[in-house]
Amino acid sequence: MFELEILPREKTGTKASKRYRKEGFVPVEIYGRGEKNIHGLVRKSDLLKILHKIHGESVVLNGKINGKTLPIIIKEIQIHPVTDEILHVDFQMIHAGEEIEIEVPVVIVGEAPRVKAGGVLEVLKKTLTVRALPGNIPPHIEIDVSNLKAGQAIQVKDIQTKDFKILDDPETVVVVVVGSKEESQETGETAQ
Repeated sequence: MFELEILPREKTGTKASKRYRKEGFVPVEIYGRGEKNIHGLVRKSDLLKILHKIHGESVVLNGKINGKTLPIIIKEIQIHPVTDEILHVDFQMIHAGEEIEIEVPVVIVGEAPRVKAGGVLEVLKKTLTVRALPGNIPPHIEIDVSNLKAGQAIQVKDIQTKDFKILDDPETVVVVVVGSKEESQETGETAQ
């Protein structure tokens, strides 16, 4: 399990946050149901090391603050739209026996036969929202597309789950195989 040292943050607000970022820290907020929010700071270098290791997956971390260890999970990362600098991170405290809702990345595995022949695989949902106990949170949701033919799609209701529930609408299309760009243009020309 990954550990992340969290320092108490004395000042909040835009001006203080800018100063902290210049000093190599990222402002964070830790919250949980029935808990008082914790304003903290993490070293940017420590946070980046963890983010590179988990590759966007949903992973429980051990947050160390004021001599206590809190199981936490990344809920949201705010990134500057131009510089891609991490501005702020929200963490959610995890309580044993209590389900949480979290977005989990979709990972496509396999290759659809139609894609090999020039078709296009369109991923319409890059993340799905799940509800699960902390120990059952999947790091990602794998979707195998190796049996998809042209025009076929995988919807949320088609995804097999174990020990967690996907909260997105069951009819939502996650991935679809469409014909090649040339075929799409030809269809458009004949329809005119």
